[in-house]
Parts: sequence; structure tokens; C-alpha cells
Amino acid sequence: MDENLKIPENELRAWLVLSSAPGLGLKDAVALLREYGGPEGVLEAGPHRLQSRLSPEQARQVAGPMDEQRQRSVEQALEWTGRVSGAFAVTLADSDYPRGLLQLSSPPFVLFGLGRRELLRSRFVSIFGSRRPSPSGARTAREFGAGLGHADLALASAMMEGVDAESLKGALSEGGDAAVVCATPLNRVYPPQCRDLMAEAARRGLVLGFLMPGAQFSEANLRARYYLLVALSQAVVIMEAGAMSKAVGMAKIAADLGRDVLAVPGDIHSPHSKGPNHLIRNGATLVESVQDIANEINRLSDPRVRLSDWRG
Repeated sequence: MDENLKIPENELRAWLVLSSAPGLGLKDAVALLREYGGPEGVLEAGPHRLQSRLSPEQARQVAGPMDEQRQRSVEQALEWTGRVSGAFAVTLADSDYPRGLLQLSSPPFVLFGLGRRELLRSRFVSIFGSRRPSPSGARTAREFGAGLGHADLALASAMMEGVDAESLKGALSEGGDAAVVCATPLNRVYPPQCRDLMAEAARRGLVLGFLMPGAQFSEANLRARYYLLVALSQAVVIMEAGAMSKAVGMAKIAADLGRDVLAVPGDIHSPHSKGPNHLIRNGATLVESVQDIANEINRLSDPRVRLSDWRG
């Protein structure tokens, strides 16, 4: 990694402290960063001065003394980022922070990465579907994943079993660009059976995490991960999914964030086709190839918002 892209340790520590403060949303964070010139200035301001914008309890959480667990998390994150080969951190202020994430009410102030940082500037597509796809569905997922690179697109993956993992295998096997978004800290693998796939993604593509190394796993992190995936992507593709599946639920998240919802149609007699066929009836765009996906994305204007320069 380019040494010039590394964040000075004191600045990264301040970002980690800020990001670990519970309940601090994007709007308040940006206002504080603008007023005090950066994360170090916010912390140096102290709880009393921050009460002009935050409640007393919020101000204490942001700039007051940290408890032992929070302090340990910050130190573990600093140690991991500095020790692990290929590891890096990206903050809200960095030019390659994915701007699509700023549509979330509480985006991660710090992202942890392993692998090719330059992929953060890619145009991403997420592919969701059954965790137990048919042989045909698994093959189609691999073909779509493999074909994205030829269309100047990258895959954003949750690395879950089934359609998701098959599309990731396809992208990596064909030398395509892919980013895995983890629901656990990057020093853990979830699901455990995808350990080799995650290692390959870190070697050939990019692995991203929004939790500090050492943080505890929770079910809430799984849902947060899906919001990040959709926000990172310009479109989501649904294939081989039941009518009430989690994959179909991703279409609602995509719609809420203004992302294009694309669906691969299937056999009307197959339970696997109920989800995508239902979405198509209700306005999702029917796609049958990667070229169809590329055509849809190319006709869209960039839906991503931009963060005003808080240093200004």
C-alpha cells in the first residue's frame, strides 16, 4: 500500500475514539468536524464545549474519559491496522471513502480493509439469492460474478453460502474485482466455512469491515452489513429466491436507498423463482445477462451523495 495513504497514528486514534462513541450520527459528527477542524480537535474541545451541539451525555461519550473496554478496542484496532500485512483504515474524510455510504443515517466513520484499496472507487453490484440454489442457479451466479469484470463492474459480496458465495467465486476465478463486506471484525471469519474464500478475496480483491478488531459479533451486525452492501452498490440483483426470503428483503433496502433493483426471472413452477418473479411484477427490471445489468447501470445517473468538505 502507498505509504502516503496511511493515516497518522494520532489522527487514526482520534477517528477510532469518535467512531466508538455510541449514538453519534452523521449530521452531528460532520457539524463537529467542521467546527473543530477534525477528530482531534473535537476530542480536545472536551465535553463541556460539545454541549452546544450535543446532549450532556452524548458530549461525555464523545470527548470524556473512555471506559476500559472501549479504550482496549481502540488500542486493538490501532495494533491490528499497523501489524497486519495489507491492512488499512479509511475514514469519512478520505477521498476514497465510499460516498454511497453517506446515505445511511449512521455510516461507519472508519472502515477497515484488507487487500486492494483502489477497489473502493469501483462501480459495485450486489447479487443476492438462495443459500441453497439449484445447480442451474449456482452456475448462473458464478457466470454473473465472472462477467461483471468484463463490463467494468465489481461485485460487492456478503460472502454468505449459496448464490452470494457462488457469484464471489466466479468473480475471483476470472480475475474480476470483488469486495467482501464482513459482519464481523476482520480478524474473524463468518461464516467459518468461508475462511479460504475470504483469504482469496483479500489476496485478489478487497475485504471490508466496519467493526473494530476484537469487537463482539451480534445479529444486529448482520443487518447493518446488508445496509452497507446495498449503499456501496449502484444496483442489486436478485436471483433464485423464495417469496419471503432475506434476498427479497434486500430489494426493499435497495429501494429505500434509491438503488436499482434488478431480478433474474425463473421457472414459474419453481419455489426458487417466486421472489424474483414477484419483484419483476412489482417494477423490478428484468435482467438475463451481465450486459443487461451493465446497460441498466450505465443509463442511471450516479445516485450517490457527496460529503461537503468538513475542513472548509
